[in-house]
Amino acid sequence: MNNMDPKTAARQIKLMGFDVDGTLTDGGLYFGADGEVMKRFSVLDGQGLRLLIDHGVKVVWITARSSAIVEKRARDLGIYQLVQGCKTKLQVFDDIRQSLALSWEECGFFGDDWPDYPVLKHVGLAATTTHSPECMKAVANWTNQRPVGNGAVRELCDFILSCKPDYKNPWECD
Repeated sequence: MNNMDPKTAARQIKLMGFDVDGTLTDGGLYFGADGEVMKRFSVLDGQGLRLLIDHGVKVVWITARSSAIVEKRARDLGIYQLVQGCKTKLQVFDDIRQSLALSWEECGFFGDDWPDYPVLKHVGLAATTTHSPECMKAVANWTNQRPVGNGAVRELCDFILSCKPDYKNPWECD
């Protein structure tokens, strides 16, 4: 289990990585006769990612699958780096982390299944889903409550930002 308090971990985040299927999407794969034809992304999640980015957090997506749809969504949101077709997420994430000269404590990752497990064991903020295998939950220090693909990423982004001492929620009521 990641022993770092999630609020302390979130306060330090400078690089936040995300798996795609099962976190940014509902995990469903929609196939037509010519292959994958669509994925559903939440506008709420996209806004949360933009808030993170606008607050100086580098956001990367690392996914085992490859999809033009994911590439378009990442480009639309201004994602710092997208890595598709990745079988060794830990190595890729570590390369990005090192290129930014960040410690593991300044990094977080949101993943839901086995390919994400090695990354979660290293980062300061290890986020997973309620539907993840128990071993994933055992190493995580944050678990979503909102449905994946429908606000779970926004929930995590809001949590991270709420822990930053210099963040002022632009929609906060007076």
